[in-house]
Amino acid sequence: MYRPGLVFACLFVTAGWTGAASPNPDDLAISPEIQVKSRVLVRQLGNEDFVAREEAEEQLLKLGRLARPALNAGASTNPDPEIRFRCNQLLRRATDLDRKARLDTFLADTKGEYEHDLPAWKQFRAAVGIEWAFFGYTLRADRALDAAARRVFTDLVTSRANQRLMFAVDGSRVDLGDLVVWRRQDLYTLRYANEDGGEVREPTLEDVTALLFAESLVGSSYISGRRTSISTLMSGSGFYAAARGTDEKSKVYRAVAVAWLDSRNEAREMYTALSIATTLEMPEQACGLAARMLTTPAISPTWRTRGVSYLATNGTKKHIPLVDYAMTDAFPLYSIPRPVLNEGDPESAYTIQVRDLALAVALLLADQKLEDYGFADRYGGSSVSRQSYSYSRHYFPDDATRKTAFAKWEKWRKANPLE
Repeated sequence: MYRPGLVFACLFVTAGWTGAASPNPDDLAISPEIQVKSRVLVRQLGNEDFVAREEAEEQLLKLGRLARPALNAGASTNPDPEIRFRCNQLLRRATDLDRKARLDTFLADTKGEYEHDLPAWKQFRAAVGIEWAFFGYTLRADRALDAAARRVFTDLVTSRANQRLMFAVDGSRVDLGDLVVWRRQDLYTLRYANEDGGEVREPTLEDVTALLFAESLVGSSYISGRRTSISTLMSGSGFYAAARGTDEKSKVYRAVAVAWLDSRNEAREMYTALSIATTLEMPEQACGLAARMLTTPAISPTWRTRGVSYLATNGTKKHIPLVDYAMTDAFPLYSIPRPVLNEGDPESAYTIQVRDLALAVALLLADQKLEDYGFADRYGGSSVSRQSYSYSRHYFPDDATRKTAFAKWEKWRKANPLE
């Protein structure tokens, strides 16, 4: 039977453990003899004799991570339920030992001379190094920050809690989403005194970096439940200062922040991220977030219009393509009451659509005048500037004017390519 005490003891006497890890991951390879032995032992887990089954389990336990391939096969494909059950009981520990061995090997490779198949490392390096991949093959990658990325990654996996989070990124998005919600709340709770008198401390730079990286692989719409604000954790941990630095490690923290900002796809998180991008002095990410707040379907008018206001004030001509997607979105966001000229006239309103806002922002970024495209000002004001533009003031008086305006804009875009 499965004995936790024996598992704990064997953590330090696993076959193949030498006390000092080799930096070469090839040294972790399992010999053909051990693989054959493991498969024989797995089959013996279904032996009719109870003692034989127990002996097989003890030997597999002693083999530790070396038995993992055989245990994995037995747990997933063996038709005998007894074998599948026992393999599953042993597999988690073997997997943990395998990860520990891979991590020890990675840490021993201080010069970064080898390629390592370590959970999260390749994804972390890809986020930092800006990789371009196609069907799993890396086509292009910037390796200038590899050494700094390795140092930061090593700092992240030193903590057991952060290690758990980092090593979960290769699993399902749903499970990772649940884990990052728990971790964010846990770090927030640690920051404040609680009624139970638990530990109170600020999150570390490593805590927040690991959380941001894990969240960047989930996307905020996959994270269920209420979430505490991450900006509070970032300010308390020193992440802002670290990401605004000038050394190589600062560039790594900045790259992690960019990956997190670019992954936000839920309204409230996007708005928080917009503020964070501004604090981190990342105008490109901020403008991208503002544009997504306008162009993402099913976001409330409040969040859309906040994105519009930011982009109109802070964007430049090169950001015009960011709102192209919204140019065909006729969803109504805001209404301006029409004046009733005669008693008995039906009450109606001018409707401001998503595409109207997109066009207005594009015109302002292109240094063109809204009135030249038929926009009316409900207050009868003069020519509007980017700083004075208001989504609730400027509208098209009718569909014919709107149609003419978009046709004129399309003609201007063809004559003035921006991409």
